[in-house]
Amino acid sequence: MSALATIDRGYTLLVRVLMIAACLYIAAMMILIIYYTSFRSMGWGYNRYSFTVIEYGFIYALMLGCPWMVRQKAHVYIELVTALMSERVRRIWSRGVAAICAAVCLILAFYTGLLTWEDYSWNRFDELRGQLDIKRWVVIAAMPVGFGLSGIEFLRFVFGRSVIHVGEPGVHE
Repeated sequence: MSALATIDRGYTLLVRVLMIAACLYIAAMMILIIYYTSFRSMGWGYNRYSFTVIEYGFIYALMLGCPWMVRQKAHVYIELVTALMSERVRRIWSRGVAAICAAVCLILAFYTGLLTWEDYSWNRFDELRGQLDIKRWVVIAAMPVGFGLSGIEFLRFVFGRSVIHVGEPGVHE
């Protein structure tokens, strides 16, 4: 097996593991929502961190699952316009759109990475949850990872054999 094939297999495994982690986090959030609302409705004591875990979970589930969604072309895109294009124009168009998406993702990865590092270095706390002593970098740590890997996935559509748009409007499986 070549070195590139080994890297690709490892990278694919990473993307899949992050998606599984996102799915498990969503399941944990559902359980915590039931716990939080049930205990609160009954007037019983509950762990005050549970709501915070739910709240931050939306960011983590989105950012960890996003690269897999891009790889599977499971994100939202519209084929109505590309269905009217010739094959050659559609491939150029699709690669251009993927390049723009990759650029945006990689720029966001860079800036959220800087912000995460700054918050970590300066030991900042999340002001919204000040009473819980949660570090602010914990809130956004998944963003540079999610945006960075999504940018890489979009680059696969720019330079790879496959393109995002196939020119067939309707629901795809």
